[in-house]
Amino acid sequence: MSNNNNVTTDNDSDGAKKSELSGFLKTLSTFTGDIYSLTCPSFLLSGVSTLEYGQYWADYPELFADIAKPNIEIDRAVNVLRWFVSTLYGSFASRKDKEKIEKKPFNPILGEQFIARWKDVNDCGETVLLSEQVSHHPPVSAIYLENQKAGISANGHTGQKSQFKATAARIDVIQLGHIIVRLRDYPEQYLITLPSLQILGLWKGAPYVELSGTSYIQSQNYNTKIEFSGKGWLSGEKHSFTGVIRSNDSTDPLFTATGVWDGKSTLVNHLDGKKIPFFNVANPRAEPIVAPEDEQDPIESRRLWRYVAKAINEGDFATASQLKAEIEQRQRDKVKNGEKTTLRFFDWVENDPVKNSLEELISGPRDDRYVQTGSWVYKSLSFAK
Repeated sequence: MSNNNNVTTDNDSDGAKKSELSGFLKTLSTFTGDIYSLTCPSFLLSGVSTLEYGQYWADYPELFADIAKPNIEIDRAVNVLRWFVSTLYGSFASRKDKEKIEKKPFNPILGEQFIARWKDVNDCGETVLLSEQVSHHPPVSAIYLENQKAGISANGHTGQKSQFKATAARIDVIQLGHIIVRLRDYPEQYLITLPSLQILGLWKGAPYVELSGTSYIQSQNYNTKIEFSGKGWLSGEKHSFTGVIRSNDSTDPLFTATGVWDGKSTLVNHLDGKKIPFFNVANPRAEPIVAPEDEQDPIESRRLWRYVAKAINEGDFATASQLKAEIEQRQRDKVKNGEKTTLRFFDWVENDPVKNSLEELISGPRDDRYVQTGSWVYKSLSFAK
């Protein structure tokens, strides 16, 4: 007769997860700092590094390249908005649709790198992404996206400042940073600010992301104000947005895009009244090409975290927690021993003249948009003006 006293059943595992989740939520409810410093239960980890999220800026590389196609500047401004909207589903909803809940990515270590490229889509040329963790406390990731054939690049950085709202059972996240789009063949640049977000559904054990607040796309001659909203108690639709494009010298709208950023949207041309499809997330996303893990440098994301990710994917959360803790402890030891990390791709520019001049043109609220005054700039920046 077999002894099953040491056999772990699915019910036991589910019970342990619920207990660990309950303990984590209790910690959240009394925590007053930035929650990114907290250790998340391993079963709520996604198995990828936050640094890999830079790839979502190129989910539709043909739309990125399309920005540089029109000869008329207002048409380029419309294409910048379309490309920006196309990045949101991958960044904030694609993982929930795949795994049913939003899970927490790994916090990248200082100097961590993620490199990817996308093949030519619709004759748009190859697109290349370089991303690097440029700060650990606070966490900041820098990205550089380029398509040489199209003559376009995007350079910027993103960070998060988060706080748990116990009364609303949600996590509020202010996204810090910006993206600047540059064109080889045209003089304007586009400064893109980032929306705030909320992580909802925590008490139900099914967290998901909702965008909120306002993003701006500002160039020398045009501005776009994008307002995000979600479903309220009585009205509204999840993941909604409205983006209005205006000339800098007028309050009259030229174009308005409306819809949901995880689905379909439409564009109204106020000059002729025509309404046309704008973007549809059902359009196939391009797959990034990443070097095999064994060919990557030890500091590259997928090689660095591969055994942690493997343990998570196999449901071995105890091993995942142990391996993750070992990586994090090695980084703490480096700091303690005074070891310096040399960044490979990016330099800090304290007073970025392009960012500063475009920021001054933004007419919306300025609070909480930036903590840093400068930019993380790619060391071999192309199309610089």
